[in-house]
Amino acid sequence: MNRKTWLVAALLMIPTFAFAQRGGGGRSEATKRTDMFDKQDTPAGPSLRVRDVEDMNPIKQLIDRRKDLKLTDAQVNQLKDAESKLKQTNEPVLKAVDSLLHEAKMAAVNNTTDAGRARYEEATRTLRSAVEQARANDNAAANEATAAFDAEQQTKAKEILAKLKEDNDSMLRERLGGGRRG
Repeated sequence: MNRKTWLVAALLMIPTFAFAQRGGGGRSEATKRTDMFDKQDTPAGPSLRVRDVEDMNPIKQLIDRRKDLKLTDAQVNQLKDAESKLKQTNEPVLKAVDSLLHEAKMAAVNNTTDAGRARYEEATRTLRSAVEQARANDNAAANEATAAFDAEQQTKAKEILAKLKEDNDSMLRERLGGGRRG
């Protein structure tokens, strides 16, 4: 064999030798996970993130669907201004959501006593209220922003916003439900 062939053969054998040295690449018995680890009943608290609440922004959806709505450049600019104002309006609400999420997750860990359960229920109730405030701000901004649309655009916008509301409701039910690990 020539030198190139030996070099190629050697390079092909290196992963084989490395794999054999590590014992097959599998987990050791000490690090293997069992079904017991996957089926914990420890409450994880809400899986919602602040980013999820930000993503519910209906004006952003309208901007993204500007071609479907046949929006003019002026209307798109108007929506961008409305989106900027909405972000400013929701900023304190989103900060509250962030701290309430942390509180609800911490309360979920200590959810074994009556006092812990009460704290968890209060934290999630306050969290839901803050999320609903952000959604109310979103809806008011969307209604105001679409008021200048013509009839055809308003009809299409209402369809888009109804679908978005449905998706957001579903996501919130899933992520605010308190979830369990596993």
